[in-house]
Amino acid sequence: MESVFVVSVVSLSTDIPFPIDTSHMPRQPSRTDYMVLFILGALWGSSFGAIKIALHGVTPLTVMSVRILLAGTALLLLALVRKTPFPRGRQNWSKIGWMALLGALIPFFLVPWGQQQIDSSLASILLAVNPLFALILGHYFSENERFTLRQLLAMLVGFSGVLLVFGENAFSSSNGNFWPQLAVIGAGLGYTISGVIATRVKGASADSVSATIFICASVIVLPFWLFIERPWNIHFETESLLALAHLGLVSTGIAFLMRYYIILRAGAVFLSYVAFLIPMFGILFGILFLGETLSANTLGAVVLILSGVYLGCKKKL
Repeated sequence: MESVFVVSVVSLSTDIPFPIDTSHMPRQPSRTDYMVLFILGALWGSSFGAIKIALHGVTPLTVMSVRILLAGTALLLLALVRKTPFPRGRQNWSKIGWMALLGALIPFFLVPWGQQQIDSSLASILLAVNPLFALILGHYFSENERFTLRQLLAMLVGFSGVLLVFGENAFSSSNGNFWPQLAVIGAGLGYTISGVIATRVKGASADSVSATIFICASVIVLPFWLFIERPWNIHFETESLLALAHLGLVSTGIAFLMRYYIILRAGAVFLSYVAFLIPMFGILFGILFLGETLSANTLGAVVLILSGVYLGCKKKL
């Protein structure tokens, strides 16, 4: 279950699920590792604001497509430079196909589609519930993990926070945003399922699986984007173009390098701490750069969700 939890947390905002071996823990984290983790949380947290900015000039399909294509190109170059062998075997490639669908294509579209009507800070809060989904899936799909009283309490606390922020924002506005919020939550569920699948990939490294996922996603999305959006006719505004570049190269490409650095030096369990940083940075950037505001209920929801995540993973962290 620990590997399922860590994978789901790591893929929370990067959308890069990968297999990891938590049986061996590297050295104790250093001050540098904490600094890199802090920056990584900021990069992943900034993706929600970047999506919001990109949507000013392009559609959710273009946001999804450009981000996947840029990330796929960057990760392919990384794999080639490192001379990393790609996964082998029909079963592995079948799993990679599902991960590309559930961990990249679907959530990369659902999040920007939802953010057309909800704030970036709200999207980051709703996705913070992702580790709680991992607890539920671990209960049903892991032979060695069953709900404990602590985990049950964690889910009750965390999901009460989701209901608090979900209900306030879905029904208090004149037009309502029930479906956009549900889309973002659905994206988080896709990330988690993809993470569960990732733990079953055998004989492949994290960087090769990540690169392969985005290469497959790029092959799938490119013809649809060309046919439906006809990008040669799109007038990309400067802000949207910069936001898309940030999403593909920084929030996914560079963030992947930092993530891999932390895994090698301090371990995947240490990396899972980033789950507590992402929504905080998502909220901060939304307030500072997009003029978003938070109500008392939303702040309370943040506390409940992160408390639930903390209770659920306390023994593992």
